[in-house]
Amino acid sequence: MTDNHAKALTQLWCRLARVTAFSFTASNGPGSTTDWRGHARGTVELADNGQQLLFLESAHFTHSDGREMDMRNRYRWTLLPDSVRLEHLRRAEPVLLFELQPVTAHGFRQVAPHLCGADEYTAELLLHANEIELIWQIHGPRKNERLHYHYW
Repeated sequence: MTDNHAKALTQLWCRLARVTAFSFTASNGPGSTTDWRGHARGTVELADNGQQLLFLESAHFTHSDGREMDMRNRYRWTLLPDSVRLEHLRRAEPVLLFELQPVTAHGFRQVAPHLCGADEYTAELLLHANEIELIWQIHGPRKNERLHYHYW
């Protein structure tokens, strides 16, 4: 890993440890048969044990047709020597989503796609001056979705 990539990883970790809020937008593209469209804005309760950060996300999701529902997610970020790991803690066992490695001084990309059945998940993360942007793409036989997070 280059010095710039090591600095990017350190900067990302420091910024993740200060997150208190997020916004989320779900959209789908051509060929998608899901109805996962809408947005949310909420809070992040953070638990930090040094090498891992637990994000407890809470928000109200507003579907594109106006329906509202509670949205809660539990994510665990883990600092690794060359990357950060993102896991979803939805079930009893953590689900590995991505390991994100620096590709530029402010940009990260998944090391390998996450496969869930016939669906493939990819992600990129961008560090901006005032926020962290995380973009997931999900492609599969019935899915063409984009999940767009902003953390600050």
